[in-house]
This record gives sequence, structure tokens and C-alpha cells, in this order.
Amino acid sequence: MRAGSAPESRGDDVLVGDPVVIGPGRPGDVDQCVALWISAIESRDEHPAPTGAAERCRAKFSHPATSFVVARSGDGIVGFGLVTVPGTGASGDPADAAYLALLAVRPGAQGRHAGSRLLDVLTQETRSGGHPVLVLHVLASNRAAVALYEARGWRAHGELFPHPLSGEPHQTYVLDATVR
Repeated sequence: MRAGSAPESRGDDVLVGDPVVIGPGRPGDVDQCVALWISAIESRDEHPAPTGAAERCRAKFSHPATSFVVARSGDGIVGFGLVTVPGTGASGDPADAAYLALLAVRPGAQGRHAGSRLLDVLTQETRSGGHPVLVLHVLASNRAAVALYEARGWRAHGELFPHPLSGEPHQTYVLDATVR
């Protein structure tokens, strides 16, 4: 890609500004995604991940997915996202909502819009798969993530609730393509 040129598409991949490409995740990517998740939350929170965080992350990959995508660059996976079928999130989630279970970008790769591109691809694939409503849970103090979700049309839903591992306040957000 030439400097100053627009991002290009190559098959199922979406180029996110040279040299990060978003494409389908593979079963062999899960270990790297779990490690990236732990790195991202430790960087964000500035302390070690809660006990059980890696196991909880890995368990989300055992649910049927509507979309699993990764952002790759020359140095491997720099981000990923996973949306699972309705009913795999929290008990209070809308029953028809697919669950955005995981979305993370490696701390050193942030700032190249990989997170927003991953979110856009996940949303489009999930909606194309017949799921117009999506739900996610986000740390209430994670201003960058909240701003990204709200800019993409996600809306807060329900009351704050404690994260099952850290106890920190989390907010549910819903994106509903059936509401105009």
C-alpha cells in the first residue's frame, strides 16, 4: 500500500492501515489471543490480572461464535474480537442478543484504529449472520472503550454490576439494528 492511499481489501481480510490486516480467527490463534487479553487488561489496569482471568477468557472460546476475527501484522496477532451466540453472556442480557465476549488490542499496537476496525467487522459479520442485536459488558471506568462503543451506536443498558473476578463496576451496552 502506498503512503497516503486508502485501505484496501484482500478477500476476507480488511487492511487497517499498513501493515495490520483483519481476517478470520483460527483455532490455533486462541492461545495467542488469551495471552494478548491478559497483557491488555494488565496494561489498562496497571496491575496483574485477577486470578482466573486467563481461564475465563479461554472458556469464552468454547461457545459457538458468530464471529471470531484477528488483526495481524508482521509481528503476529495485534488484536482480536469474539462474538458468541445469544444466551452466552450474562443472565440479564437481552435474550436475542449475540454477545461481544472479547475485544482487545495489544498495548503496543494501539492507536492504529485496529480496535474500531475489529469492532466494525465483528458487528457486520454478526448482523450478516442474522443477529441484529449485540450486547457487551465493559469496565465502567474504561473511558476509551466506552467512547468507542458509544460512537458506534451502543447504548448503556441496565444498572452497573460487579465483575465476577475483580468486583469492579461493569456496564452492559446494547447495539440494536432494529431500533432507529
